[in-house]
Amino acid sequence: RRALLFGSSAAFLRASLRADALDNDDDDSDENEKEKRALQIILASTDDALDLSLPRNTKGCDLYERSKQVDDAVETLVKLKRNGKKMSLSNGKADGVWEVFYAPHIERLSKPIGVKAKPLRYTIEKNRIVSDVSLTTNKPFETQSWWCASGSLKESASEKEEVSLKFTDFWVSLGAELPTTSPNETGEADAFDKMVQKLGTVGFIEQLGAFPVLYYSDDVCVFRFPPLQSNIAARRVAKLSDWEEEELEEDNSLDTHRSFLN
Repeated sequence: RRALLFGSSAAFLRASLRADALDNDDDDSDENEKEKRALQIILASTDDALDLSLPRNTKGCDLYERSKQVDDAVETLVKLKRNGKKMSLSNGKADGVWEVFYAPHIERLSKPIGVKAKPLRYTIEKNRIVSDVSLTTNKPFETQSWWCASGSLKESASEKEEVSLKFTDFWVSLGAELPTTSPNETGEADAFDKMVQKLGTVGFIEQLGAFPVLYYSDDVCVFRFPPLQSNIAARRVAKLSDWEEEELEEDNSLDTHRSFLN
């Protein structure tokens, strides 16, 4: 009888373990499907040809015109808690051009004053980063300018999934349809450029440059902006390998930072 009871218990335990494994497989499959659908929605909704001339910001990811579907898709990716996949800055897997398509705090702060930030772009190569954001104002005072910064980007030394950003160079291109290379880098800085550099250096607070990574894949990343408790989502619109293989046009705005990145 004891042998029968032991055998029955062992069989029950094996069956329970198999059932749990099947449940876990079902959960993983369900989460994989959720992730796939969310990425499909984001990539389809934010798809825009990378027209590098960017006349008055008609091209580039638009964080003002996104749909509720995109918002929900971003939340889905965050809830999956799949931030275990490192951005791998050191091995170049995050290299490329990323454009922000979701940043509620920027939308909330810029709309009331009639300013539009589009595109907001990051060009990354390993631990180096260039940020370009085109700001436009509406009628009757239509203006366009590029606000740019460059510096370093590194992974957190702790176990936390976090990246630290430190900008050291700042410049503004007033009235320009394309971002420009830093005048501080080329030695062409005038009094205005020097003032921008000084204000940027004083205004950048390194302690606020730590961003927890909430989600990362080859095409989309979501990170937290702690000072305003807001999330930012960006998609990769070009890889450096693609960029280097293509024949560059004269107005290729991405090429303005080749000297920095190389």
